[in-house]
Amino acid sequence: MGSLVRAQEGEQIYFYMGKLNEILDGWGNLIKSNFGLLDEETRALAESRLLHCNKCSIRTDNTCDPNKMILNEKTNQMVSGCGCNIAAKTLSRASKCPAGKW
Repeated sequence: MGSLVRAQEGEQIYFYMGKLNEILDGWGNLIKSNFGLLDEETRALAESRLLHCNKCSIRTDNTCDPNKMILNEKTNQMVSGCGCNIAAKTLSRASKCPAGKW
């Protein structure tokens, strides 16, 4: 049983490291964008994502509100907002919308 627990802990660490990389990628790209250094492909991706975010019911100001629920378009399950800063999240290439919109 000890090896199973270690494997699960390893999976959790891998999951959280991936999330950390997404957060750092998004904020790094937001800084690049503020200095006019963002690549065109990432800029276009973020603009496309923002079209969905701008009309989303779980958006509160610039946050994907974790206190609000929405039906995920892909899984048909109710999910809450992720709590992320939308400007940064849309600039993170590996990030996904909790509502399954992108």
